[in-house]
Amino acid sequence: MAGWALGYAMSIVTTGVLIFLLTRVSRSGWLDTIVAEEVPGALLAIPMSIGAMIGWTMVGMVLGSFYVVGGFESKANGLGSPSWQFALVMCALALLPLPPLVVFVRRYWWLWLSLSVLFAVMFGWLMPLLAER
Repeated sequence: MAGWALGYAMSIVTTGVLIFLLTRVSRSGWLDTIVAEEVPGALLAIPMSIGAMIGWTMVGMVLGSFYVVGGFESKANGLGSPSWQFALVMCALALLPLPPLVVFVRRYWWLWLSLSVLFAVMFGWLMPLLAER
């Protein structure tokens, strides 16, 4: 349940980031090839929000299941987490998308880094703390 709740929280943040990026992208480029000119950018927030919610809650449930099935709740405490091994795995997962994102969209490196840190904190530290309760 903790994984689902944090996945939902991550989907809210991701929706905000996607809307921010959508407002920054000019409508004369690649976005016009995907979406018709008549569709306002703000209307795209609805499918983005639904997609982010479904995707992130699924990711949260998979990571929560991984935490339980992997027996991480019985592992040693450390790094401020009930399971330092799980926190380390989540930090590694958070770093995986950074290189391609920074290479292809270098302008928003600070945004990608913020999302990665948020992922590591939410799923590496907060989810095990919530799962203990």
